[in-house]
Amino acid sequence: MTTRCSWAEKSPQLLIYHDLEWGVPVYDERQLFENLSLEIFQAGLAWHLILKYREALRVSFDQFDPDRLAGITPARLQALYHDKRIIRNQQKIDAVIENAKVLTSLHELGWTLSETLWQQVNGMPLDHHLKADEALSSDLFVAELSQTLRQLGFKRIGPKTCYSLLQVSGIVNDHLAACYRHDEISETIS
Repeated sequence: MTTRCSWAEKSPQLLIYHDLEWGVPVYDERQLFENLSLEIFQAGLAWHLILKYREALRVSFDQFDPDRLAGITPARLQALYHDKRIIRNQQKIDAVIENAKVLTSLHELGWTLSETLWQQVNGMPLDHHLKADEALSSDLFVAELSQTLRQLGFKRIGPKTCYSLLQVSGIVNDHLAACYRHDEISETIS
């Protein structure tokens, strides 16, 4: 029997997400922006709900292309507020659009989200080697990283959202040590 992180067993969608995506190291700027945006939408909601809406969010938000989203028209933004296919939280929608504008502006200065996130762990995923009964605890650097991103202009990026971004993007490997994905991911980066 394959051992997985317990949260992955709650639904078929979560199982697939766990097995194929969660914790796999991501360096691609657009994918990191998508991960950030989905974490913003997830705040206060169950992750399976985000997975349910993910394809519609991708379509509505131009595959989370920050350059395209940074140029969104007011009419299109209003349409997003009323798009029944997506999560219609105006503050979260506004945050994603504002973050696209910030990211695009920072790109013009040579700054990347990828470099900023990965330098927090010196380019090598941080591995907590978690056991089933251990609680996750975000490290001090997450609070500092969150504060830095907010100072740069990013919205809705508190420590919890920031830590979740690091987990999903494989910057932190928080698969349980007994989970089969823990060792698979560790071996691909060794």
